[in-house]
Amino acid sequence: MVSCYGCKKEIASEFVEALGHQWHREHFACAVCHRSFDHESFFEQGGDPYCERDYFEKFGKRCHGCGEPIRGESIEALGQSWHREHFVCTVCHHGLDHEQFFEQNEQPYCERDYYETFGTRCKGCGEAIRGEYVEALGCSWHRQHLVCSICRQPFADNNFFEHDGQPYCEHDYYGQFAKRCSVCREPIRGKFLTDAWDESFCERHQQEMEQCFSCSRLICTNLTGGGVRYEDGREICNICRTTAIDDLDQLRRLLDDVRATMLEHEIRLEALDEIPLRLAGLDDLDQLAGGGTPAIEAGMTLTLVTTSGDREISRVVKEVVILYGLPREHTVSIVAHEFGHVWCFLHCFPELSKKTKEGLCQLFAYICLSQRDSAEARYHMKTIADNLDPEYGQGFREAKQALSSATLTSLLERVRQTGEL
Repeated sequence: MVSCYGCKKEIASEFVEALGHQWHREHFACAVCHRSFDHESFFEQGGDPYCERDYFEKFGKRCHGCGEPIRGESIEALGQSWHREHFVCTVCHHGLDHEQFFEQNEQPYCERDYYETFGTRCKGCGEAIRGEYVEALGCSWHRQHLVCSICRQPFADNNFFEHDGQPYCEHDYYGQFAKRCSVCREPIRGKFLTDAWDESFCERHQQEMEQCFSCSRLICTNLTGGGVRYEDGREICNICRTTAIDDLDQLRRLLDDVRATMLEHEIRLEALDEIPLRLAGLDDLDQLAGGGTPAIEAGMTLTLVTTSGDREISRVVKEVVILYGLPREHTVSIVAHEFGHVWCFLHCFPELSKKTKEGLCQLFAYICLSQRDSAEARYHMKTIADNLDPEYGQGFREAKQALSSATLTSLLERVRQTGEL
């Protein structure tokens, strides 16, 4: 007696023999859906028969792309199985060759979308970089796109200049960003100098051009509008010429300005109008000085003391001589300096050391300049303050320090009494 493997009952008629067992035809069915095979093919797993659909659903590989079971040909990639038609770029969904693709976070990409999504971008064109590239300025560049930001030409030997994160060839860098020479107006390359007026120029021009006797600017068309040469050999720029003192009426007016400023500090000199003034050149001053024209104040006070035995009979200021043709503020400085000499002489100061005497007179000049609100006045104040001369420069600094703890009148009285600052 033959029993059905499916229902366990006796088989009395036609039957099916499969998987080493006998079955009623109607009982030889899929272990999942129970639909009889009826001469259809079946699949076996664990000794049980399955229809094609349920077999692959239950035991087959699933496509990582669509999640459905895979029947037939498949692709193995990224540790997963895929229907061939589902192994596509994650971005554009075009089919991929399972041997030539790019992977990121276990997802496949075509070359174009991989570089567009994850690749480094060229600083020059903004496109994704594939293949060879260069690193510069903290960025990546296609080699052909690392070019000058202005002329768009490539760099010889990859040497370039940088400004605000952009590359420039030498010519365009200097043309666009370099400080320009105040003399020749060309971009400055290499060493340069900056004068007291904050004008910068190529170093070579200092050897090529004369400096103004008063302001020390280089005399040239672009910087000073040119200049003139005086008969005594001095070179004066046209900026300084605009306020140059060339006659005694101008000089007298400046002397009045100096007298008014000193009067604010209770320094009076009633006899000033009686003192002869003269404008002179360097040669005259040199002769009066006996050789070696004073280089600081460019002026001179000539005095005469008449005595009889040990008794002084009179003291007279014979003449105050001022260098002609200097600009207004420079002349003020010189007049104020000579005012100091006159004041000390007429107030019978003892014989002072040159450092004390010239330091006090430079203090007079500095005070008068400080009341004049101009760039030229500030320039000459700085010239006085920075002077390295041991008598004019150091003497001034000691006098200014002494004035910081006294009034000008009390300081002068102390010096008159003691001969010391």
